[in-house]
Amino acid sequence: MALLYPPLKKVLHRSLLLQNTRLLSPSLRCTNVTRNYTAINAGWHTHEGDMGRGRKPPICSAFIKLCRVTLSAGIGSRQCWKCQGDVPADTEFCSSCKSLQPLDSHRNHFSILGIKMNFNIDTQALMRKFKRLQTQYHPDRYSTKSEREQQFAHDHSSAVNKAYRCLLHPVDRALYFLDLAGQPLEEGKIDLDPEFLMAIMEVNEELAEATSKETVQSIGRRNTEILNGLLSEADAAFSCNDIEKARTVVAKIKYYNNIYEKVKSFEREHGIVD
Repeated sequence: MALLYPPLKKVLHRSLLLQNTRLLSPSLRCTNVTRNYTAINAGWHTHEGDMGRGRKPPICSAFIKLCRVTLSAGIGSRQCWKCQGDVPADTEFCSSCKSLQPLDSHRNHFSILGIKMNFNIDTQALMRKFKRLQTQYHPDRYSTKSEREQQFAHDHSSAVNKAYRCLLHPVDRALYFLDLAGQPLEEGKIDLDPEFLMAIMEVNEELAEATSKETVQSIGRRNTEILNGLLSEADAAFSCNDIEKARTVVAKIKYYNNIYEKVKSFEREHGIVD
């Protein structure tokens, strides 16, 4: 399992979604996701006996949105566009006529790729999922199908590509988590410690003045170590649904990732191979 900045060995593994299901009333943990989400928004949820009193429990809006975007594909069968037969929730193909179904535009990247919603993911497993789905939706497999089904295959393939590109890189993945939580990281919308910004400026100056391979690689090693620590902090924050802390950590990650890219650019220009 890797976050792409070697040699990070291990970080926490807990799902944002599962971490917070304890806050919902058992009666609301139903298979009908639409009813569940509506009930939460309507204030019919409970925490320590508040059911029916119109008082909302201390559950953040981020989790409410995560419920919607993560489970919006629904649980239970759908109806096939072609034969009106049942389409099981765990497949994109009709159980009767085997036709590919249209893409559900509400599904998030994790759902599209069929992986658990964790910040720290196994990138090798992610790649295997990606390759399998790309084969499943390859245009050649639908060349004799109707234009409508060919378009469905194109839509699914595009969604798989987009999801894979986003989740493969830890920075993009972190930003996507914040988007799902309803608190995107916008430029100029978060204040960072002046000391942190000064440290970043000093590293950039050191990198700009570097003339030797050894100096740049030394900067790169220090930077990678810091990045790995911040990625662990981000994973911990996302796991306990501390979105505000996650936003601050991810903002710092973006700065150090910029340095990471500069180091890699220097290495490529000078033919340095790890």
